[in-house]
Amino acid sequence: MKIKLLSTLLLTLALGCFAAFAENEPTPLEKEMKTMNKSLRTLKKQAEDAAKKDENLALIATIKKSVEASAKLEPAETKKVPAAEKAAYLDKYKAQMTDLAKTYAELEAAIKDGKAEDVKKALAKLSDQKEKGHKDFAPDEK
Repeated sequence: MKIKLLSTLLLTLALGCFAAFAENEPTPLEKEMKTMNKSLRTLKKQAEDAAKKDENLALIATIKKSVEASAKLEPAETKKVPAAEKAAYLDKYKAQMTDLAKTYAELEAAIKDGKAEDVKKALAKLSDQKEKGHKDFAPDEK
């Protein structure tokens, strides 16, 4: 009897740990955003370095793929939006992702042309877009 009770308790604890782990599993959108963020941090450090032009363009290519993939996904907050507002919410998200893609295209052109001032402007614009996007679509993010 004690063994049965003990094994039931251990099984319950194991399942509880698994459920907690599954809840912390990043969503596909979070994975894409993490890829974007990592590449953007590297870009910010070296975007004006002409010697790293090819590396920077490769980073932008990686980011563009993540932006494209992210635009096809839905933010986790979508499930909290009332059904009547869901379409407008997703349209706003897709519009912001389209604007983000345009800004990355601007950054890419500035890096290709070696225009340091335009690179700075594009990076500043990206920071603003990131802040706004996270405020609008990931308000619980810390």
